[in-house]
Amino acid sequence: MTSYSVFVPDFEQKEELPLISSTFDRYNDSIKNSLGKDKDLVQQKFDLNLQPDSNNFFRNAKWSPDGSCLLTSSADDVVRLFQLPSNVYEDTENAGKVLPMEPTLGIRQGESIYDFVWFPSMTAQDPSTCCFLTSVRDHPIQLWDVTGAVRASYSAVDHCERFIGPNALAFNLDGSKIYAGYENMIEIFDVHRPGPDSKKLPTITKRKSKKGQKGIISCLDFCPDYSGLYAAGSYSQSIGIYDETNNELCLKLTGFEGGTTQVKFSKDGTLLFSVSRHSNDILCWDIRDSANILFQLNRPGKTNQRISFDIDATGKYLITGDQEGHVLIYDITTGESEDVETKERLVHSFKAHNDVTSCATFNPVYPVIASCSGQRKFVLPQDESDESDDEEGEQVIDNTLKVWRVPGQYQWYTYDVESTDMTTGTTDMVTETTDMVTETTDMVTETTEITTVDMVTETGTHVMVTETATDMVTETSTDVVSDQMTAAAALESEANNIPPKSV
Repeated sequence: MTSYSVFVPDFEQKEELPLISSTFDRYNDSIKNSLGKDKDLVQQKFDLNLQPDSNNFFRNAKWSPDGSCLLTSSADDVVRLFQLPSNVYEDTENAGKVLPMEPTLGIRQGESIYDFVWFPSMTAQDPSTCCFLTSVRDHPIQLWDVTGAVRASYSAVDHCERFIGPNALAFNLDGSKIYAGYENMIEIFDVHRPGPDSKKLPTITKRKSKKGQKGIISCLDFCPDYSGLYAAGSYSQSIGIYDETNNELCLKLTGFEGGTTQVKFSKDGTLLFSVSRHSNDILCWDIRDSANILFQLNRPGKTNQRISFDIDATGKYLITGDQEGHVLIYDITTGESEDVETKERLVHSFKAHNDVTSCATFNPVYPVIASCSGQRKFVLPQDESDESDDEEGEQVIDNTLKVWRVPGQYQWYTYDVESTDMTTGTTDMVTETTDMVTETTDMVTETTEITTVDMVTETGTHVMVTETATDMVTETSTDVVSDQMTAAAALESEANNIPPKSV
């Protein structure tokens, strides 16, 4: 019997979500001043290639898989790491306070940050899994440790031998492969083989071909049901569904406006949500019947800026921001059809920021959500003789990262760990090996003392293998036992899929 808990949010009472942590006005400033505040944390000092007086707004934020920390990217091309606030629960010491958020790590990139993604098995209890990928323009993909050290680099070059930064990044579900989206191309890297070695998957056969999926692959997401399917969105107004086993295009979704900026599967893997540039709608597709869009979620987002969304651990709620600074939460399980209007699906909304809410995301473990805000500001010419124009010319700057507590409770689930066909097959193979070892050890004389040792197989099954404790063991028996122990150790190492260590 195995048990685990999942936090189930409760938005039925329409309670106002309490703010528990914020960066306040720490980044409501120019890029130059923001970097000055984090000068003791930010690593990789590069020459400032951006306008130092530009507005330092937040682009995106992603919780770690274990929910212990938050990774952000901003206009100053810095990836920052924030720890989970200490007042997550109501019964904590600082429950009624709004704690300031300060980064514990800052990594300065050389160019604009296209994408970043956590290692899927990341847990703070195992430092070897605490790492993430970054994609930067004209730079290789880099695997970073949370200490700020580079573990590995994976490079792709064009015909002029220049580095190309992918527009989208994704790990497959077991973390053994890295999928990177380029123009008319998806490249697959082996996590354990840094460097230029990759498998190239052209999304079109020929440049002028109408088959396949054209354009820059701008976003990627893997189906969480381990079916091997993954979705790839393109700036050329299309979404492709691919099979990981052969990486062939299984389904192509079209018929919407704007380049796709994000795709995400529902927790059961039957629905696919997508959002596009300059669009007010989040589209929902049923991949079992993809002839038409299943339903749409309306939210103000008619901008070229990415406004990210997320789905909670239960698969019931979708959260997103909008241009007006709100955080919107929808019930995506209510009547999966076009008959249910958006306002009926909207279960909660609140004013979170005074600028565009560029990202809103659920913590996968703890009862909190995070939101960040900001947008690029331009200095507009003003007519000094017109007071109304002066008032309209005043720009509100709100570049903040906030964490909110969510009402609800934890629900426990229990399931039985039963032997599957795959496990049974492995057990049979080990049994045959054991029989062979037993037959060999039968050659030992009757006076031999017998002891037992454990040999761990790839599936974790313990098999009792006989081994003699005296010098009367034959050479054949010793060789067989030694070979089996070596094979078991290799299988155990391969089963624990750990990213490369820091270089």
